[in-house]
Amino acid sequence: MNKLSVAVSKTLYHNTYRCTICDSEKNTIGLLRIVPGLPLERSEVPPDAPEVPPYLLVIVDDADITSESLLNFEETVSLALLERFATDTTKPKYCQFYYPSPAFVFSDDNTRQPFMC
Repeated sequence: MNKLSVAVSKTLYHNTYRCTICDSEKNTIGLLRIVPGLPLERSEVPPDAPEVPPYLLVIVDDADITSESLLNFEETVSLALLERFATDTTKPKYCQFYYPSPAFVFSDDNTRQPFMC
């Protein structure tokens, strides 16, 4: 996969963004929601609290991926998002991907009760 472009827009939620990921040919390959995980200031935590790095929670709402292309997708999208969300004061260290499952996976159409394994 070539260099990706990332279009970011704010949402109506604090610290949550919508992103469109496009390939070098301007084809949309993913629609994402990004929630930056920003650590508290050291003054707001106990002195013995561990230091934690900032990261990006990436919720994949829609993407053109298969089981064979998943790792390549996450790798290239991570690189593009980490670069795009870096600032002078904060640089996220990694992305944590989340793939919401469709509602039908969790229910049985015959009973409309939650699906139990």
